[in-house]
Amino acid sequence: MNLSKSKGVKKMPKVILGNIVERIKDKVDKDNTDLEFYIGGEHFDYGEVQITKRAAIAGSTIGPAFHMRFQPGDVLLMSRNPHLRKAGMVDFEGICSDVSYVCRTKNEMVLLQSFLPFVFQTDSFWEFAEANKKGSTNFFLNWSDFEKYEFILPNIETQRELTELLWAAFETKTAYEKLLIHTDAIVKSQFIEMFGDPQTNPMGWPIKCFDEVATVDANMTTDYEKYADYPHIGIDSIEKNTGRLFGYRTVKEDNVISGKHVFGPQHIIYSKIRPVLNKVALPDFEGLCSADAYPILPNVKICNRDFLAHVLRSDYFLSYILAFSSRSQMPKVNKKQIGGFKLPLPPLEGQEKFAFFMHMGENAKLKLQESIDSVNTLIRALMHQDFTN
Repeated sequence: MNLSKSKGVKKMPKVILGNIVERIKDKVDKDNTDLEFYIGGEHFDYGEVQITKRAAIAGSTIGPAFHMRFQPGDVLLMSRNPHLRKAGMVDFEGICSDVSYVCRTKNEMVLLQSFLPFVFQTDSFWEFAEANKKGSTNFFLNWSDFEKYEFILPNIETQRELTELLWAAFETKTAYEKLLIHTDAIVKSQFIEMFGDPQTNPMGWPIKCFDEVATVDANMTTDYEKYADYPHIGIDSIEKNTGRLFGYRTVKEDNVISGKHVFGPQHIIYSKIRPVLNKVALPDFEGLCSADAYPILPNVKICNRDFLAHVLRSDYFLSYILAFSSRSQMPKVNKKQIGGFKLPLPPLEGQEKFAFFMHMGENAKLKLQESIDSVNTLIRALMHQDFTN
């Protein structure tokens, strides 16, 4: 069915976002609430229409800016760094900070709430956001800026048809993403089978200090002209737990003005900010990364890069490093603390066998990602025809 030719779509005039969507300001005291969960910027996924990640308020280090209540069905729109395309619907209740806008339709007979996240995840919406952002390095938009966005809104009948198709496509994509998680679980199981639990070291591998197997290669530069066209990896461009790199731009595009670390495909990028997020990346290119991350250079004579990255993503390392960051408002770890980590180190030959298995898993994930990308293309195509005709 060609939805672009559905009744009334082409005759539909442009609408202004602020006329049909409102920002909800339902303030709560995070220290005196029955609500259990909060959503921070790290819980949004690039370009996704649903937010499924969250964290417990109790025991967290979130600040006073986290005081906006959201309810199931609300759509959250992140006002910072629009190139990361952070906006999605929630199906649970909680709080977010005041830099995440809680959005609801003003009239379900004009705009379906279930259609709103797809409006936000159109290319035209984020192009508008990029064109109207403020700031020099930490870009942002006020709600009054977002309110001015104009777009073609299909009639309510077409919205219902589109919403059914779009959410069905999203569910298909979710199934593929579950297979990605399962693939990671298989790799973790293979690690345990080959080397045992590093916490108990049942196979008796020699224990090495981190500084014996790798170095924090903090080569800082401010030569923005030389590296203008190189990728710039900020912390927000590293996916938690998986280390997938996404949404990054060049040094020039990000208007970098502070010192950054130089890295290459021989490095591991480790985020030293909020280590609970477990951001460990394996780049296959050269670039600059945030000073809030460390490029780690393994000693290739005794330690395989992929093996070490897997250890750094493990619960074993996480339990060690979190002991240094639990009491800070903005948790951070330093080189000395990382250098004090000790790990069982199997022979290099065994590490390389595991790295081969790990790469097989990555290849399987690439094929799954291609399927996910195909579904994303379908979603964009469905939205494009109705928002541009």
